[in-house]
Amino acid sequence: MATVTSRRAVLGVAVAVPVVAAGAWFTRDTGGFATAGQALRRPLDLAASGPARVAELVRFATLAPNSHNTQAWTFAGDDTQITLTPDPVRETPAVDPARHHTFVSLGAAAETLGIAASAYGLTAAPLFDPASDSITITLTPGATTSPLLDAVPQRQSNRSTYDGTALTGAEVAALTQTVAGSDAVLHLVSDAPTKSALRDLVIAGNTAQMDDPAFVAELRHWLRFSEKAALASGDGLFAGCSGNPSLPQWLGDTIFPLVFRKATETAKYVGQIDSSPALALLVSAADTPVSWAETGRALARLTLQATDLGLAHAHVNQAVEVPAQRAAVAQLMGIAIGRPSILLRLGHAAPMPYALRRPVADVTT
Repeated sequence: MATVTSRRAVLGVAVAVPVVAAGAWFTRDTGGFATAGQALRRPLDLAASGPARVAELVRFATLAPNSHNTQAWTFAGDDTQITLTPDPVRETPAVDPARHHTFVSLGAAAETLGIAASAYGLTAAPLFDPASDSITITLTPGATTSPLLDAVPQRQSNRSTYDGTALTGAEVAALTQTVAGSDAVLHLVSDAPTKSALRDLVIAGNTAQMDDPAFVAELRHWLRFSEKAALASGDGLFAGCSGNPSLPQWLGDTIFPLVFRKATETAKYVGQIDSSPALALLVSAADTPVSWAETGRALARLTLQATDLGLAHAHVNQAVEVPAQRAAVAQLMGIAIGRPSILLRLGHAAPMPYALRRPVADVTT
């Protein structure tokens, strides 16, 4: 998942180093990308009604975390009922053959839509339909505004190095409480031995994925090296969101195979995870689409609560994406029932540029 997404800081990556060394040119954001990101995250229009209100709800829902920022969802309905359905064209079968991330992302979008609906005094009741793989949200009057609402446009997957400052007891309590009572179980890990063991499983999973040509091709497909490409698609993993320079798309795509190396990736993840004072593991109650969607709802609340607390987060899901590493995570954490679904790192860091989303018209039917 960003994206559940969105977790390859390679993006434009070390690409910048050989390009600059060769005397080639590169550019940074000219303002168009930042402007688009700010417009996407404008406050809700609380005066909106009818189709305009639906558009506002969908706009906020699309800000939810999702795998590779592919936004594999569609929305349909009115201001009393909205249905979310997976978009198979935007799924990622190499990294997610069981469609686990698809349903986690769908659940995260459903939960975010419900939080947005609370601003209009509406209660959102989501219902997963296994027959159609969809989530239908019924909206009825009678809600107060969620305390997580303001965090929705601020949330981002922050792939930078964190400052290492430990989480406070109050922060741990707030994160734990926001997931309490959900279908998913949260494990917050801050002790060095367990955190190091999980880090090593992330690296092992990442190495296995890099050995898979289909995975590498799929990742490469969703990389946006240039601001122009990111603005045109409104999706994918943009180099600038990881602090890397914006390159012409053709140049970044050409150089990518030369710099996407195991040693570099390993060093990157070691540095990132070691700088993070805590890891958060979400475990689905069952290994089924409905449970994965419920985990997505918990993920949305967890990341919004982290954002509200001023905590950065980023996905390091390699350890739960590859079956062998996922089994090792379960053994390490003493998980006998359920599926280790999402692994995040948490900490403090300066904000990064925000990822984009596609226009509401492109995700509604």
